[in-house]
Amino acid sequence: MTTENYFAWRAEAESQFQHLTAAPQLKRLLQSYTESLGFDCFAFLIQHPVPFTRPGIHVHSTYPKLWVKQYEKQNYFAVDPVLLLCQRPGRGVEWTADLFTGAGNLWKEAGEFGLHSGFSCSAMAPNRAIGILSISSHQPFTTQQRRVELEVKLHFLAELSLRVLERLNDDSMLVLKNDFSQRELEILKWTAEGKTSVEISLILSISEHTVNFHQKKMQKRFNVSNKTQIACYAAAIGLI
Repeated sequence: MTTENYFAWRAEAESQFQHLTAAPQLKRLLQSYTESLGFDCFAFLIQHPVPFTRPGIHVHSTYPKLWVKQYEKQNYFAVDPVLLLCQRPGRGVEWTADLFTGAGNLWKEAGEFGLHSGFSCSAMAPNRAIGILSISSHQPFTTQQRRVELEVKLHFLAELSLRVLERLNDDSMLVLKNDFSQRELEILKWTAEGKTSVEISLILSISEHTVNFHQKKMQKRFNVSNKTQIACYAAAIGLI
């Protein structure tokens, strides 16, 4: 892959993604790019940054439907090493038997459903959602010699996909509505600094009652039980 060829490929991909007007079109376009890279099917998994212990997950996929059901039934989300490694955006992950050693029957069962080799890479959206793009082949071949090409291209395709879904206001990208007022954001920032309600009221020249009112309102919005969680969640989704 020469630099000239890559930039031509990149420009063409960006143009195609910009013209998408509906989520189903994204699925077809990603499948087309998957096949152009020599693979058979893909999964684009979007993982929300919060809640920390049970993050929201959405999947756009052309994997065999029975395999998707089996993956969900066995809760392989909890042990899949690809999901863990792809928390670092831009890092390509080649699928190997050794990689899945600690993942129970995941590798074995994936092979039974025709997923014999693959490669994954991720990108991050402005709201800190991670989009993990995985492409798989029915043929058991190594991707090591193509690592740089696959890493660069899948990272860009994942980035473009996140942009499209965000532009289309797709549910998979809705971590939390970003409609906080300027006052609420100020209170969030000082809460994250560890300031008490009294201290925040003095800093912002407002009543303690007003501070508590906004904090309680934000607790409901975040669906959390205390001020510490508000600040943690706000930081996790890039609000502060």
